[in-house]
Amino acid sequence: MDYNKIIIVTLIFLLNNVLIWYQLNSQLVWDWAKGNLAIVICCLLGVPISWLFWYCTKLGYEGFGALWPVRFMGFATSMLTFPILTWYYLGETITLKTTLTILLSIAIMIIQIL
Repeated sequence: MDYNKIIIVTLIFLLNNVLIWYQLNSQLVWDWAKGNLAIVICCLLGVPISWLFWYCTKLGYEGFGALWPVRFMGFATSMLTFPILTWYYLGETITLKTTLTILLSIAIMIIQIL
């Protein structure tokens, strides 16, 4: 395993999932994001987000030497960013179930790195 590539992949996945949260959920937070301009911005963000996922798959496969760990890292990073941003912007509480899911996501990431 190439841990340098795995760290880069993890950071890009985190960034990408934050971008996706804003892309899809800004409409629930800000009035400006409810109109046609927001749709255009979502479409424009789709290109760099897709490229980042493509790059993470490539780099992650090189780093792990297999595809499954890359998929699990993508899932786990999304389960870290989504609850935090949803709590911060929408005030949805982080319940015991959500906390356990976050902890399981961290466990998934650790298992893939070991």
